[in-house]
Amino acid sequence: MIAAESTELFVGPRTALLQVVRVTSPTSTGPVHAHVSGPGLHSPRHGGTAALGPFGYEVAVDVSEHSPGAVVPAEAVLRSASGEERCTFSLVVGSPGWTLHLVGHVAADAPFDALRAHVDLALTDPAYRFAVTSVELLQPYWDTFPEHRSLLLRLISEGRVEVVGAESNVVGVSPLLASLPAGSALDVSSLGEAERSVYSSFLKLRAKAAAPHVMLPVGTDRSAPNPWVTAIHHDWSARYTWPRVLCSLPRDYYVRGAVPVPRPPADDSPAAVFASHAARLTGAAYPTAALARAAVAHPREAFDLRSEVVSRSLAALTSTVDSSVVAWNPLSTSCTDVVSVHLPSPRNVHVEFEGDTLPTLVDGETVTFLARDVPSRGWRTYALVEDDIDHSWKQGYGTEIASTHYVLSYDPIASLVAVDGPALEPPRLTGPVTVWHSEVGEKMVGSTTFTLWHEVPHLNPSPLVGVLGTRTPSSGTLPSVAPKLAVAGPPLGPTEPTVTPVFARYWLHEPAPLGGLAANVRLEVLSPTRLRVVAVSDGPAFTGAVRLTLPDGWSSSWDTLPVTLPAGGYTSAEVRLTPPNTPGCYPIRATLEGLPFEVYDVALLTVPEWDFEDPVEVLWVASTPSTVSVTPGSSAPLQVLVASGAHGDLPLQARILSPRDTWELITPFTVGALLPAQGHTSLDFTVSAPSWASPGSWSAVVKVAAGDLVRTSPPIRIDVAR
Repeated sequence: MIAAESTELFVGPRTALLQVVRVTSPTSTGPVHAHVSGPGLHSPRHGGTAALGPFGYEVAVDVSEHSPGAVVPAEAVLRSASGEERCTFSLVVGSPGWTLHLVGHVAADAPFDALRAHVDLALTDPAYRFAVTSVELLQPYWDTFPEHRSLLLRLISEGRVEVVGAESNVVGVSPLLASLPAGSALDVSSLGEAERSVYSSFLKLRAKAAAPHVMLPVGTDRSAPNPWVTAIHHDWSARYTWPRVLCSLPRDYYVRGAVPVPRPPADDSPAAVFASHAARLTGAAYPTAALARAAVAHPREAFDLRSEVVSRSLAALTSTVDSSVVAWNPLSTSCTDVVSVHLPSPRNVHVEFEGDTLPTLVDGETVTFLARDVPSRGWRTYALVEDDIDHSWKQGYGTEIASTHYVLSYDPIASLVAVDGPALEPPRLTGPVTVWHSEVGEKMVGSTTFTLWHEVPHLNPSPLVGVLGTRTPSSGTLPSVAPKLAVAGPPLGPTEPTVTPVFARYWLHEPAPLGGLAANVRLEVLSPTRLRVVAVSDGPAFTGAVRLTLPDGWSSSWDTLPVTLPAGGYTSAEVRLTPPNTPGCYPIRATLEGLPFEVYDVALLTVPEWDFEDPVEVLWVASTPSTVSVTPGSSAPLQVLVASGAHGDLPLQARILSPRDTWELITPFTVGALLPAQGHTSLDFTVSAPSWASPGSWSAVVKVAAGDLVRTSPPIRIDVAR
């Protein structure tokens, strides 16, 4: 039994297009002849053999008497050695003129060999184009292979490669598109299957298109080019006139298709909102580098950076507004929510706004109150008034708490009710359970604490930020405040890495250093006694020097290399080494001087063991505490000891990885150290619990990196005792 259906495929010259009808037959054998008939439809009855294409037997039909979208009753006839078969169907007249842009792409965290494979295909097949979806890949790639830089820049200038993503310091690159939409992995086993998959995607994408162009990113973003992309480009063009299917860049889709380029998503985080107004009102430098780094950094580092920006920005903004307490709202709508501030010492106070007393909770040094209708991207100021009333938590009875929006009852299975807010997930509470009441809300305490705040329709952290201030305007919005200072104030965020020197191959562990690298250095091992040192400029012209640091017993043909580089240039030099006779592992360091901070690369060279025994471990975690305990208001050291069997010093960088609840308890996030040859050193963190900290227990690990060596400590328990 045959079946027939119309497609959106067209063949023939553009002045005499023929629409393709797909005919399928499970029983036909030998040469097949087919035609389609119907009102105003024409296909040759005695033409040649029907072509077997990716979609079945393809019959070209003249539909020029009908308009696109018209539905025409039709009959398909198929003749083969098995006999003649017929079927009726409805032919939907298609719309020619569409283009499908296939976009190959490689992402920021892809291996270098994946990017090289895309470059090689572009050099082999002039039809191939591809996008690099972030400078975080391109920058390290041509720092490592500076000889490829001119080739990549040529491919970019020729419209064969496009860098997609945020603005970068890559010479000559100005991204058009902020990000690439999701696409198709196109994981298929044949060209026909690939073309059918692409056609199916085209039909789905076309339905939402504002112009006769659609874009389909193809392949995975960490692998070599999809093997079917260029094959489809060439085979499709040989078969069909419309839709065109081409290897393209994102800009081809937007420019040729006259499609509006989507604006990059605005950073509407509290840090960006407060910093933009603080910069405008006080003249302080906007923290571009810090917020750009936060957008791609580890979540803990991003939290630290944004917290620092918020702190500096609000310190600057509060100095322009002034009051006992200022509640700041970063949202684009007015907000009613709780605000908490921490006093230098416990006081009996309540909060007032324009003479009206507000519901207040005083929990030790922490004052929490309900701030109503804080203007969008604005503030309200509040007074702290001394009194002799107890505003602390009061213990209640039973196993139920309630707020304006929720009621929560406890039983061994911890059930719950939403009054007019979203349904609650059952909290994991184990007894004994106590309930507490205050003017601001109620809480249930068991194995964890669950708090319901009055007049707050959610359980998430409050978006409002409270700051202790000193002066009096009652409320306002930041956009309406006129700038007061013309002279630039202090920066509103960090501008350089907190831990230096910076490892040249930083991309093995993290995004580009805060503020970027204007120049870099690399060591290539040519043989056990020969190295190549490469220095590159990633910004303006650079003048500096590369200094070699050798372990005891080694000598080299030179130890300092003066470097003068044009913008985007590089230089290289070989160095010959003379090793000692003592077997072992030896770190050789090349340090680039001339930047605000040093950048280094390290190569591990081995003098072979005469007895062929396993060499001593180069780096290991020697000891860690099993538990670090603190009580609210106290601190304790968290010290990890690392050791090395290498015959030379190793720069280290270590991070403490822990759950979100501990990020404000354990500092700093990253520490640096120099591990001496065949010695040990300590990596020192501090666990500090403020007086208002809640009890709890969490696990943390320390990740240690020495160049490309990585070691991780056993889990460390962090306790905040009751």
